[in-house]
Amino acid sequence: MKKIIVYILLLIFPAVAFCQSVPNDLPTVKTDYLKKSKNQKTAAWVLLGGGFVLSTTSILIATPKVEEDYVNIFAGVFSGEPAPQNDYTAENILLVTGTVAMLGSIPLFIASKKNKKKAMDVSANIKMENATMILKQSFVQSSYPAIALKIKL
Repeated sequence: MKKIIVYILLLIFPAVAFCQSVPNDLPTVKTDYLKKSKNQKTAAWVLLGGGFVLSTTSILIATPKVEEDYVNIFAGVFSGEPAPQNDYTAENILLVTGTVAMLGSIPLFIASKKNKKKAMDVSANIKMENATMILKQSFVQSSYPAIALKIKL
């Protein structure tokens, strides 16, 4: 029984060790670059729009508080007592988050443009290649079809 297991393992090991592996870095094609570009552009527009909405909301919420603070400052100057001030924590968080989101959309727009340019530079075609072959003791030029994939980097 032990000999059978050893023989089976000896037969399986070379089959597994010398199998052809599939490379993970296959060249991407035009549609892949275009899809990636579209997804990046969509994400960039979402970040830009969301950041604008957050920043605008922050400004709209803070405007009445700012007016109230100015009124309290001037009333406090004439009455001689310190004026109470509003807390702007939520407005500041919204403003910073919106600004960061809008700035974060810039690299996505740039990457989208680069990927679209790569997609436009990729071309695939079929062309005829020539090969020298030996046929009945003489050299013969033979042509065969070949697929060409051109990627400008």
